[in-house]
Amino acid sequence: MTRFGMEEEFQLLDEDTLIPIPLGAAASAALPGGMGRVTTEFLTSQVEFSTSPAATLADAAVEIGAMRTDLQAFAQRHRSVAAATGTPFGPGPAASVVSTARYAAIAGWLGHIVDGHHVNGLHLHVEIIDVEERVRALNAVRPWLATLLALSGNSPFADGQDTGHHSWRTILLRRLPLAGCPPHFHDSTHYHQVIGALVEQDILPDVASVSWAARMSDLYPTLELRIFDAQLTAEDALLCAAIGRALALSAPPAGVLDDAALQASVWAAARSGLDAMLLHPDSGEPAPARAMVGLLRERITEALEESGDAAFVEEGLDRVLREGTGASRQRAAYAEGGTAALSALYRSASGGEAHDAGDEQ
Repeated sequence: MTRFGMEEEFQLLDEDTLIPIPLGAAASAALPGGMGRVTTEFLTSQVEFSTSPAATLADAAVEIGAMRTDLQAFAQRHRSVAAATGTPFGPGPAASVVSTARYAAIAGWLGHIVDGHHVNGLHLHVEIIDVEERVRALNAVRPWLATLLALSGNSPFADGQDTGHHSWRTILLRRLPLAGCPPHFHDSTHYHQVIGALVEQDILPDVASVSWAARMSDLYPTLELRIFDAQLTAEDALLCAAIGRALALSAPPAGVLDDAALQASVWAAARSGLDAMLLHPDSGEPAPARAMVGLLRERITEALEESGDAAFVEEGLDRVLREGTGASRQRAAYAEGGTAALSALYRSASGGEAHDAGDEQ
């Protein structure tokens, strides 16, 4: 069975104001070792958890559930909350960058962009050993990125207000030189030629800074999906993983859609979520996001059945279509009880659910 790995980014926020606070290093040092790996991230308010390579959702669920529970317990001891959200609610001072040589170089490269670059994502690695097959998989997921984002938008707030977008993280990332949909690549040589030219031109500081919503990892033999916001619950994160893995292993649509049109479709998904009008991956014609979710189900059915994830994904998609994305649930909580209710949602969303996902296997 094709292995996968998940990287989840969290932001530690003051439990009352929901402003980022610099607890990332303390959290990563305090959390127990063992399964997976906990590290600091770009900002001092962030922490990242990377799972071990997993063959099944059940394997990943155990690690994610334990880590989220431990992280939230740490946060509670420090009068904070570990928020699994693409952007933090509260405004804060200029972002404090973790003190490493590479992060200092990136901060210099970003300039003033770094001051508002509070973004948290879920990155999914799908192991594909053959490099040309990785390029095929990259091309296969490319026209579906907007649909994946419509399902996973989870960053409606920033600077203490509703942004009017389901994924404000995606909007912020558009300030980077590479963002959203990657171009179509002929083969691995073409891919590396494009990246190499960008580094030589000083558009990118290094190959690890490629920030497309999908790319080939520079460290592992994996396709890396970076389109997803950090997910509110472990169950949401595992749903993204199951769908992303299946999509990477499914046949690509016929034809190659226009780059600009696909970028616009990703923007539409960031703005309107499941209410967006997206591009049909075959025809390129406008189509409702919910209809594209239905088409996605059809396209990945075979891969889901092979992995044993079909029932879990069917139930998860029905839940998201019924209850809304993380962004919708955040807005509902805030409308009901302001920052106190939003803080409670972040806290309650961690722990427990991840173990249920494994029961489907």
